[in-house]
Amino acid sequence: MVIADITVVPVPTERKAAYLDFSKRMAEVYRDHGAISVVDYWQSSESADPGDFHADGASYESGELKSIADLADTSAEESVVVTVTTWPSREARDRGTAAVTGDPRVLETLDEDPVFDGGRVIGDSFEIAMSVQQEE
Repeated sequence: MVIADITVVPVPTERKAAYLDFSKRMAEVYRDHGAISVVDYWQSSESADPGDFHADGASYESGELKSIADLADTSAEESVVVTVTTWPSREARDRGTAAVTGDPRVLETLDEDPVFDGGRVIGDSFEIAMSVQQEE
């Protein structure tokens, strides 16, 4: 069964190019260790109102619905990046992430100026519960 690791990362908006460079390098490492794909979603500058995701007439007060940016506790100078790393199976994911953590390309990033605060990363693994896709 396909597994997706999903992370939510607050990133200083002015560091977008640096983050995407870092993320691309890390995506290559993950792919080399078995990931099917790595996709970054950068928060739109025109973020949706959380109320847009609920039926008209829902009984929510203004500001009651949380956005992902709220959950990640971002500041006005930050954007949210949601990364989805897809693996062919739980076993491939477990082997791959173990290999990634010891990969020299990852270890050398420990000496770089951090692009984001790693202590604020939110993440977990998910199995596909349902999928509807447009037919080609």
